[in-house]
Amino acid sequence: MYDIEEYAKKAKAALSRLEQTQKPGELSGKGNKSDVIMAIKSDIQKLLEKGYTSKQIATALKEGDVFGILPKTITEIVQGKKAQSQKAKVARKKKTETKTNTDSKNSLNAQQKSTSNASFEVKPDTEDL
Repeated sequence: MYDIEEYAKKAKAALSRLEQTQKPGELSGKGNKSDVIMAIKSDIQKLLEKGYTSKQIATALKEGDVFGILPKTITEIVQGKKAQSQKAKVARKKKTETKTNTDSKNSLNAQQKSTSNASFEVKPDTEDL
C-alpha cells in the first residue's frame, strides 16, 4: 500500500519539475538519431538560415561527441522529406506484398487448372499447419 500523503507530495514535485524542465509536447525519453534531430530542428534551421551547411552541422555534432550523422539526413529531416520518404517506403512495401500475394494466388489457380487431370484438387497451404 502507498502512503497517500507521501506519494501525493512526490507526484506533485515530479509534475512541478516537469513544468520547469520541459515545454508541452516536447520530446523526451529515448529515441533514435532522427528523433534527436527533430528535437533540435528549429536550432538547426536557424543555423542553416545564417548560412551554415548541413555538413558543418553534422561535423559539429560528431566533434561535440553527440553522434555521427550524414549531412543528407539532417537536410531531409529539417525539410520534412525523411518522414515522407519513410511513409512512402511503408506504402510501397505494403503494395508489393499485396501484389506478391495476388500473383502467387493467380499462379496457383493457373497450376490447378493446368493439372486438372489429377484425381485430387490442389489447395494452397493454410496457416494452421
